[in-house]
Amino acid sequence: MSSLFSQPTADEPGGRYASVASSRGFRSLLGSTATSALGSSITSVALSWLIYHYTGNPLDIAYLGLTGVAPGIALGLFAGVLADRYDRRRLMVASDTVRAAAMAILAVVLWLGGFSLPIILAAMTLVYSFSSLFFPASQALLPKIVSQAQLEDANGILSASSQLGFSLGSGLGGLIIAAVGALAGLGINAATYAVSAMFLFQIAPELGRVRSRTPAANRSMFAEMGEGFAYMRSHLPILEVTLGFLPGSMLFPLITNYFVVYASVVLGPNPTIYGYLVASFTVGMAGGSLLVGRLQARRFAGQAMAYALLVMSGATMVLVLGRGLGTALTGALVVGLAVGLIGTTYYSTMQAIVPNEVLARVLSIDMVGSLVAVPAGLLLGGVLAGSRGVLFSYEVAAAGFLANGLLFLALPGVRSLRYVAPRAGTHPSPRLESSKSWPGDTQPVQRGRHL
Repeated sequence: MSSLFSQPTADEPGGRYASVASSRGFRSLLGSTATSALGSSITSVALSWLIYHYTGNPLDIAYLGLTGVAPGIALGLFAGVLADRYDRRRLMVASDTVRAAAMAILAVVLWLGGFSLPIILAAMTLVYSFSSLFFPASQALLPKIVSQAQLEDANGILSASSQLGFSLGSGLGGLIIAAVGALAGLGINAATYAVSAMFLFQIAPELGRVRSRTPAANRSMFAEMGEGFAYMRSHLPILEVTLGFLPGSMLFPLITNYFVVYASVVLGPNPTIYGYLVASFTVGMAGGSLLVGRLQARRFAGQAMAYALLVMSGATMVLVLGRGLGTALTGALVVGLAVGLIGTTYYSTMQAIVPNEVLARVLSIDMVGSLVAVPAGLLLGGVLAGSRGVLFSYEVAAAGFLANGLLFLALPGVRSLRYVAPRAGTHPSPRLESSKSWPGDTQPVQRGRHL
């Protein structure tokens, strides 16, 4: 019998996580992710409170939410091109520098000139514009930092730390507002972006460089963007996943963005209970992200994401049918777990099967597609909750998740989407079926075979 105090092996979760954390580059990326999430969540709470305190108009909160969506839709495709063209590490550092400066200037302007909604919206649009550049660059950088075998655990750790940072930051945001005021939260966020940039500086410079197929100067940004679309069109499973998730992306805001309404209607108008509900959801996301490596979900990625949608449908119905706090927290936890599993499985699989030099463009196309559906979901949720009640909107979401999961399982490309690491001493099997040859495309699959 092994000792209770023996070290975990590389095949056990503790050993795998320790192996990933042994990389200095990964530790730096983890520090950047955690500090950014902490500061961003503090700002979200601080600005939401500040805006509602001064205007009393819920629509102004919606405007703030749109500043986080519109830049991703407008600039997301170009962000992917830039992240596949230029040094990703430098782009991330530049993004953090601009975001830190914007938050610091916003705090000073509001302190000197008083509340101004247009200035807040303009500043946050700038911040989220550079966030849309940061995201694809960071996702494309990770496969250069850790091995393909470590991607599931690395993504799980990063996502879990981000969600826990959001949970902690949301709680701290309320305490900071009560103790020293909302503007202090903006200053703290500026500092966290600066710390994030310092962490990124610790990543080896050569890891940020992109191996380009042809000199970037010979291609326009639109041509490179078209190259990303061409890659997705020639790889049916990836295209099916991107398009197949649009219904779920639209329905998801019906649940999370109206947690505050659900808590008030079902559980009572107590802000503490609302906080518990959000915390349960984020803890679930963290757990689902870490579960991906444990399940080795990339081996059946498409099916794993489809079944997670079905689980999300069932968990949403638990929220509808349950009337107690424990039942509601359980439903929120399982919804979060499904969301975390879907996201981490998707990114881990894409990072393994898509050539790194086109990876940021592929991920940015998917990101823009997801964001386009969000405003429709926000509007639908508001209309349904206002006319038929929040529980009816949750029922619609549950039915939609069920239909989306079944649709996923019916798509042959989605069912076949997976990544199986080559055995030692063998050459990698093809990744994806393609009508076009791509450098780094070492794994295409024949039709009907796994990816």
